[in-house]
Amino acid sequence: MIPCSSRSEGRPSERGSPAARLILGFLLGACAAGPPFESVTVLPKLASHRAGTDVEPQTAWPASARAGTTRDGLVVLETPPDPGAARGVIAAFFRAVVEESPRALGLLFAPNAMMQNGTRREGASSAWTSRFARYDYRSLAGETVYRDADIRVSKDQDDWMLEVPIDVAWGSRPRMLGDTLTFRLAPSGPSFVIEEILEDFRSP
Repeated sequence: MIPCSSRSEGRPSERGSPAARLILGFLLGACAAGPPFESVTVLPKLASHRAGTDVEPQTAWPASARAGTTRDGLVVLETPPDPGAARGVIAAFFRAVVEESPRALGLLFAPNAMMQNGTRREGASSAWTSRFARYDYRSLAGETVYRDADIRVSKDQDDWMLEVPIDVAWGSRPRMLGDTLTFRLAPSGPSFVIEEILEDFRSP
């Protein structure tokens, strides 16, 4: 590459030769013209977006699942419920029973929750509404109905079984609960709902 310059270097005889003058003139003309660049007179107008608009394509996330395998590729897993939440549901159940609150119980029951008492099977909500009309569960306020340490917990696939021994000394009062209530709980978000209650209890 020969650098562009307004002067010609060399001996006086070379500067004055016709060939040298011709080559020098060619080089000076090329430097003056400069390299060819494409140019535009008006910049293209870009698509406008409101402030805060995400212009990048969104990732399509799969529906969340309780489990997955490496063959599934991208998997969004549900957060498993805390087993301690199952005990919390049991505490809320007995609190609602002592308060005789069908509404509070309804918040703990699955839509089709059932009550199995011996051979009798019926909807859990209607079963407890009937028992509130027959027994004075409010009389158990302040007593220890059950002990958390005595709860026996087992797991059957996604369901949790909690067997709760009742710790009430009935004395002269009519018995209002069986010796043991067994709850079948199903995960619901970060907590559980009661799907079934098993109790061997006979009214006096």
